[in-house]
Amino acid sequence: MDYHRNQHARQLFDGIAAQYDWVPGLFSFFQYQRWRRYLVSRLQAGPDATILDLCTGTAGVAMQTARTYDCRVVGVDLSPKMLSQARHNLSRDDMAGQVPLVMGRAEDLAFAGDSFDAVSVTFLLRYVDDPESTMLEIIRVLKPGGRLLSLEFGVPPHPIARVLWHVYTRGVLPIAGTLVSRGWRKVGAFLGPSITQLDKSYNEDKLRELWLRLGIQDVQIKRLSFGGAVVMWGTKGR
Repeated sequence: MDYHRNQHARQLFDGIAAQYDWVPGLFSFFQYQRWRRYLVSRLQAGPDATILDLCTGTAGVAMQTARTYDCRVVGVDLSPKMLSQARHNLSRDDMAGQVPLVMGRAEDLAFAGDSFDAVSVTFLLRYVDDPESTMLEIIRVLKPGGRLLSLEFGVPPHPIARVLWHVYTRGVLPIAGTLVSRGWRKVGAFLGPSITQLDKSYNEDKLRELWLRLGIQDVQIKRLSFGGAVVMWGTKGR
């Protein structure tokens, strides 16, 4: 049975899949691509590695990872339309064999324990009902010594940047989304409040503590774009 937030996520992302390869870059002032590059740069994978890319969407991170490290990447997402667009992208770039796709939920992964050399996760925690149990499931499929990486939106800590961020996410994004499509209008209205709520529930310190408690060591955090994005990475204990 789907969780409530899973259903909401599927509806949101099914509604924006057709434009997902260009709208996030535009709405983030072309920072989105920079965030993904930085996330991939923290992987440090070898060509024999098999990497899990959760919330793969249209396979942007998965494809960049596969190109960078010449490795195999398994992309998982719960949105059928996102995966359809991902298949199109992979076929276009002749990468379907290197990046297989699986429909699934992060809370219940269809993989054996200790299966992957690294796991990358993008924009997940706002769409699950129980972040802690979800992270535990993700860590289950990561090999000991493997690297866990996460990219999430953040709230800028600097007061001036925070005010500008608030104006943009509450005022500009909903209007901009309306100009693209009905689906993007919903995302534009949802994004700002959901990021604020996640920041209140799981701020940087709480996320670090959670990862450490679940067995991830050497946790590091990098804020990008004045704190509008947060990249975390660490290593599963052996």
